[in-house]
Amino acid sequence: FRRVLFRSVTGHSGPVTAVRFASEGIVASSSTDGSTKFWDLGTGQETEKTAEAVPEGFTFPKEGGARERRINSYVVAAKGQTLVIHKAPEDKAPEDKAETAADGKAGTETPVAFFQCASNISAFDVAGANVAVGCAGGQVLQLRAAVLQTQA
Repeated sequence: FRRVLFRSVTGHSGPVTAVRFASEGIVASSSTDGSTKFWDLGTGQETEKTAEAVPEGFTFPKEGGARERRINSYVVAAKGQTLVIHKAPEDKAPEDKAETAADGKAGTETPVAFFQCASNISAFDVAGANVAVGCAGGQVLQLRAAVLQTQA
């Protein structure tokens, strides 16, 4: 299994409620502490340049959750402290929840990648091979999941 933590940033004093890629290299996060922060993933620092870095019309929900998402032929899911990526069953439509393996047994998917966090995962977002993860402990993690990279 390949799992790569690219960067971990801290700055929230409460659990992260939502994360979203705002633009190339910028992740937005919100927390139960009432704050919304924009992180420069190149430096790992909170950025003050949100006007230049975030596209006009960007909207950000204060609660994003950690709903399972289908990305190409893979499913990305948060299960407690673990982010799991597994092949999507071929017989499921993209809008269907992919909780059943091809053999019909729920929860038997074989992971192709995973990452174990220090606290429960409360939110995540995917942009290409980049995955932003918000944790109940207040951390925001940037992961790189090469398996999600689309082939040109």
